[in-house]
Amino acid sequence: MKKKIVYILAAVMGLMVASCESEKPAFTLSQDTFNDISPEGEVLSIDIQTAGDWTATSINDDWCSVYPGSGTGNGTIRIEVEANLSQDRTGSVVVYCNGERTNINITQSALPAGQELTYRIPLIFHVLYQDANDPYQYITLQRIEQVLDKVNQYYDGITIASGGEDSQDINLEFVLAEADESGNLLETPGVEYIEWNEMPINCESFMQSSNERILNLMWDMNKYVNVMLYNFADVSGGTILGISHLPLTVQGANQLEGLQTVAYTSLENENLGYPQCVSINSLYFDEDTPQGYYNPLDANVTLAHELGHYLGLHHAFNENEGNTCVDTDYCEDTPPYNRDYYILSRESFIERDENGDIIGILPGVFDREDCNTGNIFTSYNLMDYEFSYADRFTPDQRERMRHVLEYSPLIPGAKRTAGTRSVAPQGVLDIPIIYKVCGVGYHQTCVKSK
Repeated sequence: MKKKIVYILAAVMGLMVASCESEKPAFTLSQDTFNDISPEGEVLSIDIQTAGDWTATSINDDWCSVYPGSGTGNGTIRIEVEANLSQDRTGSVVVYCNGERTNINITQSALPAGQELTYRIPLIFHVLYQDANDPYQYITLQRIEQVLDKVNQYYDGITIASGGEDSQDINLEFVLAEADESGNLLETPGVEYIEWNEMPINCESFMQSSNERILNLMWDMNKYVNVMLYNFADVSGGTILGISHLPLTVQGANQLEGLQTVAYTSLENENLGYPQCVSINSLYFDEDTPQGYYNPLDANVTLAHELGHYLGLHHAFNENEGNTCVDTDYCEDTPPYNRDYYILSRESFIERDENGDIIGILPGVFDREDCNTGNIFTSYNLMDYEFSYADRFTPDQRERMRHVLEYSPLIPGAKRTAGTRSVAPQGVLDIPIIYKVCGVGYHQTCVKSK
């Protein structure tokens, strides 16, 4: 009789243990260790199997991001590991489920000395529209892809016009963003359509604005370049095609001449009281240049030009007023020329009808006079415009852009200062707003103190 009682008790205890264990859902990860992650960076995908709630947090969020941060039941998390320019590193993503902690361990080596990183910079196009049926407001993904393909050709060093010096491959590709700031895949890659009740928009007011509605349009500048597409309001004296802020440079050993300096290697959107971005006039976004023709409104050139500003390039011509000859773009291989003089002299190469419209041009309209040497040169530079072949960059321009990519805060991609980050305090910093205004018969550098 005693044996039966013992057996019964044992059976009951076994059922109780099984019942307790069944209350805690099973939890497994498809992989919890990643060794030898490429120095170029990778996106990892890990499957979670559980019936319970879970959270995922990166311990090293400055170079390793995890999406989504939480969930219930089976799911998949993406871990984005940034490229590594500094030194070998290890990190982890911590997953909590059922009160237990599991680490996903990551090891990544640094880019070998002498090897250059290929930057892949995500763009998010914010299309502001008032009328979704207006093709000059509601720009299609297809058109954005066409323009971006051409822009990437320019940055790959593929020239269109013959003659001039060889162009530079910047070793940079602009890509349409695949996911939003929370890691959710975008239904329309790289494009966000936003209904806007004011159209057209004064582009300079937009670029200087501290209005929260405009500031909130900006996605994380450390991960995306924000490109705004909207109808620009008219200005007197010409047509504005694009406008871009210049990047920042960190004071000290890695400071870059010609850019506004800051004291911190790491900034956030909240540190700026204005929307650091590129704005493009969508009224002309359908403009191309047919083979054998010249079109100063070409949207491909406009976007390539403005992205050049965003990466630290100034205009290739002398931006100083008057007759002084100064190298204002800090690139010795772009001859400075007096733009005011050029605009006056170019009329001899232009044929106009009785209404003043251009009906023909002579090749000489593409030539400029180096104001230092008096030598005549032909304009092929993308940072020049208006009667320029505008299809290439120079070695010095390449060097400036690579410097901005590797050192400037609020520019997407890996930084050489990752191991010695200095983080800015919360809140808006006292940083002047500096941007370039570009168009037909119109150019301007604007500085506004905060």
